[in-house]
Amino acid sequence: MFIAFHDLPEDARVWVYQSDRRLTEPEQARILQVLRAEVEVWLTHGMPMRGSVQLLYDRLVIIAADTSYQPPSGCSIDASTGWLQDAGHSMNLNFFDRSIGYFEDEVLKFFSVFEARKHVISGQIQADTRIINPKIESVRDFRENLLIPASESFLSRYFTKSEQP
Repeated sequence: MFIAFHDLPEDARVWVYQSDRRLTEPEQARILQVLRAEVEVWLTHGMPMRGSVQLLYDRLVIIAADTSYQPPSGCSIDASTGWLQDAGHSMNLNFFDRSIGYFEDEVLKFFSVFEARKHVISGQIQADTRIINPKIESVRDFRENLLIPASESFLSRYFTKSEQP
């Protein structure tokens, strides 16, 4: 059953998916409609789950499950990734993009994970550059750590000790 994201408990499980391009307003409305309908009937071992979905920055899809109501199973998690695969296929999108999202002058930009070192060395990514944290696991984590300094991510290995805050 679908519930509002802000009504989820802090320990609810969260998955962050990223589109390979910016979603248009009609695409955003469509994906929200599809995912809300799926979450409304989301089951784990035949039992209903409580969950939510939201979009951020025209590229991120956030799916959450209230684990205190009913913990998700592997099959229910697989079902949710299937929703995004199906929607992506029908909308010519890839919701499993793994590029690095970062903010430059309040504009969200992306680069390939394979270009990470180059972006740090060139100075385009600084230790304090805010990046999207792909390791979000809970609503609390989502609220507190969705955006983190690059120096607190896997990019930290590319900064010298003097560059890190």
